[in-house]
Amino acid sequence: MKTPIDIKSALIGLSVGALVTLGIAAAASPGSVGRYQIAGTGNHGLIIDTATGQAWRGYFPANSGNTDGDFFTVKMGGKK
Repeated sequence: MKTPIDIKSALIGLSVGALVTLGIAAAASPGSVGRYQIAGTGNHGLIIDTATGQAWRGYFPANSGNTDGDFFTVKMGGKK
């Protein structure tokens, strides 16, 4: 049995489907994944909220803060 395909109806259906897909994508609110970007160096830290443009910075001087006494020791497979 051979069923003819109406090209006009197929194009209309494809166009409506594409428009609905684009409408749903445009209406969906963006998620918070990737909203905050974090960067830093040894003593400086920076956090940027990419949604609002707000930025926070911090300076962490050397030899300050609480550190475990064994923090810099080899943990596995090295000489003690």
